[in-house]
Amino acid sequence: MKKIMIKNPVLVRFGMILVLALAISSIVSSFFLGSRMRQENVEMMEKTISVVEYTLDTDKPLQEQLQKVHASALDANVRVTIIAKDGTVLADSDLKNVDGMENHLDRQEVKEALEKGEGSSTRYSESLGQEMLYVAKLSEDGKAIIRMSIPYTGLFRYMIVVLPLLLVGMMVAFVVSVAVAARYSGYIRSDEIKRQMVQMERDRKIRQEFFSNASHELKTPITSVRGYAELLSQDFVKDEATRKDFLARILKETEHMTSLIDDILMISRLESKDAEVTLSKVNLKSVMDEVLESLTPQAASCKVEISGSCGNVILQASLQQMRELLSNLISNGIKYNHPGGHVWTKIWQEPEAVYIEVKDDGVGIDPEDQKRVFERFFRVDKGRSRKMGGTGLGLSIVKHITAYYGGSVRLTSEPGAGSTFFVEIPMSGINKM
Repeated sequence: MKKIMIKNPVLVRFGMILVLALAISSIVSSFFLGSRMRQENVEMMEKTISVVEYTLDTDKPLQEQLQKVHASALDANVRVTIIAKDGTVLADSDLKNVDGMENHLDRQEVKEALEKGEGSSTRYSESLGQEMLYVAKLSEDGKAIIRMSIPYTGLFRYMIVVLPLLLVGMMVAFVVSVAVAARYSGYIRSDEIKRQMVQMERDRKIRQEFFSNASHELKTPITSVRGYAELLSQDFVKDEATRKDFLARILKETEHMTSLIDDILMISRLESKDAEVTLSKVNLKSVMDEVLESLTPQAASCKVEISGSCGNVILQASLQQMRELLSNLISNGIKYNHPGGHVWTKIWQEPEAVYIEVKDDGVGIDPEDQKRVFERFFRVDKGRSRKMGGTGLGLSIVKHITAYYGGSVRLTSEPGAGSTFFVEIPMSGINKM
């Protein structure tokens, strides 16, 4: 009994030290990663500002142009302001008339843009009642400053995500202390701790790879758009046909960026469970027919025949998600096919689940690639996917949507003989929505 009375306080202190150390390291990591997230946002906004700048014609009314660009290409939460070098507001995407707006020369981001060419700041907006991230950039002609602002709760939102992980980490710390106690009593729990540490490291690497790949995928079309826009703006292209070709390419790259950003946002919301999902009774036959009709031009250009069969399958789900799931699977079958090929879609319902099967007789997938097709930004044939306008996120979105409903997706494929994707959505998962 005496030994137990001596050891217990020691073990309690040991556990408390572990928990305290983990809490401190987690808080430090949170602020570090929050800073990194802010920098990622700043870089993305700077690139978007460059794209906005190239769409504006300084010889025409800026206010009207800015509102058109905002309505067609930017999210509703994004605000763009054009400011003269003396601080006068020339145009604002959220206002019909900028007359009477106060001078912006004292804004931190504007000062930095005038001094360094670009600047950023985070502050509370009294008019909007929330924290905002401001990024400003001096235009290439040096005549004005283009400023973009978005609601910014990056660190706060990250802390909300991290807090449960921190609590889990504290629990792990107690598990470690219990493992030390178990050593004295003959129990060994180190394997479980190692497994959790390996999983945490794996999750960290996945997030790091995702940010790296997303930045790379966005940089490619932005660089292309910038190149074409510079040639057009400097009057290097005199031939009208070439000018139209360049403008068409800029439009294509812009559409690709929009699709990529939409796909990234969808995956992010599905992972964080932060999406505002509208559930309704979805008729899958109607959705399938709509998707087949929308993909008919793509199939015709590839000389691929698409068809589908579906009974009276109605489920409580998100119409947008079901449309996205079918569109990605069928579009994938078209892209990785050959002239004269086919893509068949079959949907049916049984008491325990809804089943979706999309089968093609295309090029197939090598065995070593089959395990990776659902990874973000993984492409079996990069050249083919980019040429067809793919983002590399389609099958990853399929996997996330299926998982959202508690289901699964499987692949069977043979090189040269085609592929079959099989989706199962359990009725129990649907009923929980």
